[in-house]
Amino acid sequence: MRLKILLEGAGAAAPEGAGEIEIASVINDSRLAGPGALFFALPGARTDGARFIRQALEKGAAAVVSGAEVPPELRAAFPGAAFIRTADLPNTLSRAAANFYGHPSARLKVFGITGTKGKTTAAYLLENILRLAGSRPGVIGTIDYRVDGRVLAPAANTTPLAHTLQELLAKMVAADALAAVLEVSSHALALGRADDVDFDCAVFTNLQRDHLDFHKDREAYFQAKARLFDLLERSPKNEKCAVINADDERAEWLIKRLKGRVKTLTFAIENAADFRADGLEILETATRFTLKAGEKALPVKLNLLGRHNVYNALAAIAAAVAGGISLRAAVDGAQALANVPGRLERVDLGQEFSVFVDYAHTDAALENVLSNLGLLPHRRIITVFGCGGDRDRTKRAPMGKAACGLSELAIVTSDNPRSEAPAQIFADIEKGIAGEFTNYEVIPDRGAAIAKAVALAGKGDIILIAGKGHETYQILGDRTIHFSDTEAAAQAIKEKLGKGDRRTGA
Repeated sequence: MRLKILLEGAGAAAPEGAGEIEIASVINDSRLAGPGALFFALPGARTDGARFIRQALEKGAAAVVSGAEVPPELRAAFPGAAFIRTADLPNTLSRAAANFYGHPSARLKVFGITGTKGKTTAAYLLENILRLAGSRPGVIGTIDYRVDGRVLAPAANTTPLAHTLQELLAKMVAADALAAVLEVSSHALALGRADDVDFDCAVFTNLQRDHLDFHKDREAYFQAKARLFDLLERSPKNEKCAVINADDERAEWLIKRLKGRVKTLTFAIENAADFRADGLEILETATRFTLKAGEKALPVKLNLLGRHNVYNALAAIAAAVAGGISLRAAVDGAQALANVPGRLERVDLGQEFSVFVDYAHTDAALENVLSNLGLLPHRRIITVFGCGGDRDRTKRAPMGKAACGLSELAIVTSDNPRSEAPAQIFADIEKGIAGEFTNYEVIPDRGAAIAKAVALAGKGDIILIAGKGHETYQILGDRTIHFSDTEAAAQAIKEKLGKGDRRTGA
């Protein structure tokens, strides 16, 4: 694609004489540069892309887009390259990427899901509904990027950078997908990654405290989430719909913000809503409720456990109906989903106690999961959890309080400490429990912590391993090692059963 066409509407123009340059790829990683590449020198959390302009040019990049003026000596060294300056790098990248990949979202029915919790599970539920309806859906989310059940790549970010996002959407179109389900993170919305996605439906799951290290305060965090509905409003699609959790305190504000300009559907358990769950029952292996939608009432049995998953199912069903799928088919698709990786994922090797792995990594999420597990028949609950390093410290003490307050025993351990000292993370957690609770211990090694929980568990106990969910790695300083909570739990259970505990329950 010629550079001048690629930059149309992108807030930047090709230099005189450079508009006919043929662009073969859009990148922000100089290591991926090759002949015809358009390199975006994006600033990052740890380094600035401007430092790698020379490397990209040496590898054959045909043009560079930057936020600052490129030094004259570098321009002189590469006289055949085009140098473009823009006041808004994210916006320029977003539009340029959409142009380069042919605006693929225009050819898909696009569902965007935002909110603190529930995005991944709601996306899995909606994907299953769409798949059974024959839509061959693509998904871009926290666990991986996939189309029609085929994984394209593991997820580097919940919502990737704009050029990767547009490339993935283009691959979905090429795979004959009819729909795409996007988990849209607050970071992505604040940074403009999804600005050139044409949404058909936007879903709001809930708002809880998270990511305050990035957004600084709860209001800024919410406003970032709410931006998805601005993108929905400006989308050129004809039949657009917002789906909003009417039980969330921010629902009324969002609905008023839309001012009837976009069709709005609501879902709830407590309040009146277009899709409402009544008669909720949380069983040992399933969750039951009656779905009331207008004049219709349908019994629903989910394989997913917990009240929070009722909200996720309602969100997915409402979005599917908004997208033209019948209520019966939407319910059937939700009921058919067996599980979601790392979301109250059961580890069952025949032991006489239950083990669940969950991604809960905020105090509200941890409290929610433990409250749901507390409704199941059990003798006691043992919780293994930690907090990520180099992330929001304000949630650490509340997470400790939630774990100790809703468990008979809490084991504090490492999550992804990153560059932060684990001892500092543990100290922050203990600020919420020291002096108030004694039912906890600190075991820094996560594998040892999980093994200790399994060793202590007896018949009828429930173990919750929280914080990492589907992740198969642990970040320790400057090292990333393989680590899976489900694998560690399974290994500990095998060792326990091998010692005869399966027979005795001791």
